[in-house]
Amino acid sequence: MKTKIITTIAIATFGTMIAGCSFSVGTNMDTAANKPANTAKPPASNTNGGNTAKADGKDKPKLTNEAKPTEGKAKTANKSNPVPQDWIYVYDSAKGYGFSMPEGSEGESETIDGIDVFAATTPAPSEIDVFVLAYKDKTRTKEDLLNDAVEFLTALGQEVTPGDLKAEGGDYAVADATTVHPSRGKGKLRILVGTDITDNYVMILGTEEGRFAANESIIDAIWGSFEMWSGGN
Repeated sequence: MKTKIITTIAIATFGTMIAGCSFSVGTNMDTAANKPANTAKPPASNTNGGNTAKADGKDKPKLTNEAKPTEGKAKTANKSNPVPQDWIYVYDSAKGYGFSMPEGSEGESETIDGIDVFAATTPAPSEIDVFVLAYKDKTRTKEDLLNDAVEFLTALGQEVTPGDLKAEGGDYAVADATTVHPSRGKGKLRILVGTDITDNYVMILGTEEGRFAANESIIDAIWGSFEMWSGGN
């Protein structure tokens, strides 16, 4: 019965909130400035500046810190989109959950048949699609929630192939999934599921398959900041 409701919610959401997997809408959720604690800065780069490893089997010379050029523009080998410095905290006081997103993200939430659906997208250049489903049902397992995510995406026109859930503590688990859409092609997702007694949460984050790796650090920062708060209605 829950699966049918999830499918109905997805169809309703598709018609009233978004026109596809990439969208730009307003927000009606509570937000506050916040940067997720698990946003890591890359280590400072050291260069060898002429020191080379010895080929005769002896100890290699220690690397020294060299001055970084101040002129010209370097070409980096890192093709990832940088993790944004400025974040906002998105909080749904009615459903009892919150998480961080890059500042400039846009989205909205809607409640249909007791299921709250939040849909948003992060700003360019990442443009990560984010969905959160929140609903009460004390009988749902984490595997059930993953199936709910699959049903939700299927109703949006996606052909979904989910991976196995991996535990992230007692309350949470994460799985990756690949998708194929008739017109938008292949996508890749990371799905977080969480349970707190009677409360259930499903977070879906994804991009086109070819852009997932470049956005993975941002995706992990978003789902890694997700929190369930006791006392949600």
